[in-house]
Amino acid sequence: MEAIKKCQMVSYYSDAHYEKDDCLISEEPIQFIYNGVPHLVMMCTPTDLEDLAYGFSLTEGIVQSPQQILSVSVQCTHMGVELHIEIEPILMSRLEGNQRKMSARTGCGVCGVENLSLVEKTLVELASVEPITYESIQNALSQSNDVQKYGQQTGASHAAFLCDRKGDIILTREDVGRHVALDKLIGAMMQSGVNVESVFILMSSRASFEIVQKTIAIKIPILVTMSAPTDKAVQLAKKYHLSLWGFARKGRVNCYST
Repeated sequence: MEAIKKCQMVSYYSDAHYEKDDCLISEEPIQFIYNGVPHLVMMCTPTDLEDLAYGFSLTEGIVQSPQQILSVSVQCTHMGVELHIEIEPILMSRLEGNQRKMSARTGCGVCGVENLSLVEKTLVELASVEPITYESIQNALSQSNDVQKYGQQTGASHAAFLCDRKGDIILTREDVGRHVALDKLIGAMMQSGVNVESVFILMSSRASFEIVQKTIAIKIPILVTMSAPTDKAVQLAKKYHLSLWGFARKGRVNCYST
C-alpha cells in the first residue's frame, strides 16, 4: 500500500485562492494477528510493516529476541491490512494473558491495557555508557530534515532516527504515529544486529512515557527528542538510567536525565 496519497484542495493566501493537488500521509487500520489469533487494531502508515511486527512484538514483551518470530506476512484487504505474525507457540500463553482489547487509534501507546499494573513493563536497568556530546546531537538534527521523505511531502509524519555516536543518521523510519515510528525503527534494528551501546535514538516528537519505555526495552542508552518530555517520562528515564534529552533544536538542547 502507498504511504502518500494525492488530494485536491483549495489553497487560500491573502486575497487569492487556487486549486492544487496536495500530498497526504496514508493512515490505515492494521490488525495484528499472532498465530491466527487477533490481538489489536492500530492506525498506522502502511509501510515497513515487517519492521513494525518485530519492534512492536519486542517492546510489548511478546518476544525477547527476533529469533522467536518465525514469520511475518502482510495481507491487504478491502477493510485494511492484516499483519500475520507467527511466534513460538509457548509464547502465546503470555500474549493471551496480556490481551489488549482495543480498536484503531493512531499511535496508541499504552491504551487498551485493562489493568494499571500493566502500564509499566518489567525493564532492566541500562548499562553506563560514554555521555553523548552536544555536537553529536546538533549533527543529527542538521541531517534529520533531509531524510524524512514522508514528512517533507506531507508535513504530517513523525520520524524516529537511529544515530551513531558522531550524530550521523544510520536508519530512519516514519509513521503518522510517533510510537509506531519508533517500533518500526526498533524492528529494523532487531534485524540488522546493531550494537545498542554505540548508538542513540532521535525522535521528532515529545518524549512520552511510552517512548521512553520502548527505548529502554531495546536497551538503547540515550534518547533525544525534538519536543518536551513528560514528568512520567523523566521519572522512568532516571529510574533505569536512560540519558534523556529534550527540546533538541538548532543551537539548543535540554538534558533531563543522565
